Amino acid sequence: MRTKYCFKPLLPCLYVALSLLTSGGAIAAAAKADAATADPAAQYAALSSETRQLAERYLQAYLRKDWATLEPLMAEQIRFLDPTAKLVFGDVDQHGKPALLKYFHTVYPYIDTHEFKVGSSFVAGNKAVFIAETDWSFAHPGLPVVRSKAPIILTLTVEDGRVIEHTEMADLQSFLNQRQALKKP
Repeated sequence: MRTKYCFKPLLPCLYVALSLLTSGGAIAAAAKADAATADPAAQYAALSSETRQLAERYLQAYLRKDWATLEPLMAEQIRFLDPTAKLVFGDVDQHGKPALLKYFHTVYPYIDTHEFKVGSSFVAGNKAVFIAETDWSFAHPGLPVVRSKAPIILTLTVEDGRVIEHTEMADLQSFLNQRQALKKP
């Protein structure tokens, strides 16, 4: 006894399967997308590039004290840390965008001049690091203006297209020396 096979109902399915196998464009595009997400070097480079662009905009707005430009670049939960300032100015750490913007508006008017010369910088994924020398003057109310130069490291951490952490560390010895010299009669 002979069995009859009918391929007519299967023809549309075979046509779709063959077209998928032979259409290199769709398959190649899908493979390329998978490869890009699976390639750590490509991911690292793309993230570093995005971080660099945001970090440079943030840094320039920060140095100009342009809080209106800086505000949308900050995450709501931004942290500002300066562990080296604690012995000189007390705890200046701030948590959250409203607290940090209030701090900037309250304290930064006393920074009379501020030159920030970047010696080197690098971006590693979501971290931007600026190694610089700062030449600044601080006019604390009721005290003489203190001008000093100091090496400084400023790091920014970016998450979801916003700066989530801003950390500064500086050698404040020259500031302390200048302040002490101004106190002497």
